[in-house]
Amino acid sequence: MSETIIEPGNSHASDRDDKLFAGLNYVLFLIGNIIGISTILAVIIAYARRERAPHWLQSHYTYQIKSFWTAVLGIIVCTFMIMTVILSPFGLIGLALIWLWVLVRGVVGLIRLLDGRGHPDADAMFV
Repeated sequence: MSETIIEPGNSHASDRDDKLFAGLNYVLFLIGNIIGISTILAVIIAYARRERAPHWLQSHYTYQIKSFWTAVLGIIVCTFMIMTVILSPFGLIGLALIWLWVLVRGVVGLIRLLDGRGHPDADAMFV
């Protein structure tokens, strides 16, 4: 069983900065559902900040990176499906589901961040 990672009681300035960047990333991911370029900026920030962050925030950055690459892979697959005549409806449905999946993961991640909790399993595909 996985355990929830909880923020320690002390709050240093660097921890607050990392928490701010993780929160900014979730906002960029949510905006990225409309304007895709902001998601690329969010994943760059996540890669840059992940190693220096406290353990509970590393799980958020890992969660964001995993969300990004899974969504990119899904978008590529759905785009190829749309290019075919027979699979076009499934590709469109897939794109809608990916959009919803990224939205839910962004909101759930932001709620966990604001509660001061890390992700119990940041590598999981589902919330």
